[in-house]
Amino acid sequence: MSGSNPVAALFCRHVSTPEPPELGAGPRLGVRPRRDLEGQLDSFFAEHHVEPAAALRLRALGLLYHDHHDPAHDIVQDLTDRDGALIHAILHRREPDYWNAKYWFRRTDAHPIYLMLGHRLNTLTGGPEAAEWARQLVLPGSFDPFAFVDLCEQVARQPLDDPHVAWLRRVQHAEFEAVAHHLLPA
Repeated sequence: MSGSNPVAALFCRHVSTPEPPELGAGPRLGVRPRRDLEGQLDSFFAEHHVEPAAALRLRALGLLYHDHHDPAHDIVQDLTDRDGALIHAILHRREPDYWNAKYWFRRTDAHPIYLMLGHRLNTLTGGPEAAEWARQLVLPGSFDPFAFVDLCEQVARQPLDDPHVAWLRRVQHAEFEAVAHHLLPA
């Protein structure tokens, strides 16, 4: 993400895996064991003086990115703000529990990452179908999380090498980056 906070970009690189998360629960190859990941997150938060509230949400985000759904859920289930609701919604979308994901997305109101994602979708490569799907995912200038849930549900049984699945995984990764940049503002 151009022009964004270098600490947020560093967090994204620090947590990223060789392949973006699957649309479903996983687990997949290339994720870090929970204990190792939590230690690395603790070091990152201390080194970069991340505020406790942001660190808690980033921990849940990192755990979810590495397919550690239960510990991520343990964190977000007690958060009542829209950032916590957003991560909670993403978690349920990946379970998959689409109805519950939409419940939590309704609690995020007009989250600032939706505008970031709405502008970024056109930069994510894919075929002509991806361009059509990008149009479906964007309300006037803003990302539509409900349409994204619907598309994830639509391809739930498709193989990972399906081009639609691959593109939606890139969108999901962009969503992860947008949340991290939101939680670690410049």
